[in-house]
Amino acid sequence: MITMVNGLDPLTTLTLALSRNTLSNIEKHKAICCCVTSVIPEASRVSLWKFNEDRSAIRCLMLKQGSECVVTENVILKEADFPDYFRAILQQQLVVASNARTHADTRCFNTDYFEPNGIYSLLDYIFQENFKAVGVICCEATGSKVQWHSQDIAVLKRIATVTSMFFKE
Repeated sequence: MITMVNGLDPLTTLTLALSRNTLSNIEKHKAICCCVTSVIPEASRVSLWKFNEDRSAIRCLMLKQGSECVVTENVILKEADFPDYFRAILQQQLVVASNARTHADTRCFNTDYFEPNGIYSLLDYIFQENFKAVGVICCEATGSKVQWHSQDIAVLKRIATVTSMFFKE
């Protein structure tokens, strides 16, 4: 988890971490996920996803659940399987689903993703490069539904902006 460094808040700490050329991409991905969990406490799982070139699929780069960060590049979600979600995230840049299992844009994940992973709520925001969607920062609540708040959305947008400035894979 990202902690205060010299009295700096987690977003400033993230910006400084991502701007360092000495960190590997995996360390940067971990810093992003750790920052999200430090400022959005209801997110019991945080993951970082990257779109393929034509934005018809996203591949998970890292998953943080509890104190553990895992590189999970073999998990791929395809637009052909989840068209409602892809349409929503690419058009709106944001998906807020406090009840993800019934939400029109996310219920498509129930059988293959939500139920096996115990996910009930989802908060996603894209990050960009040159005004094109590059990836998604995903916050998930497991065990029970949570109500995402406007401050959760605002801080996730700020993290996505910082991520957009420094994201390289």
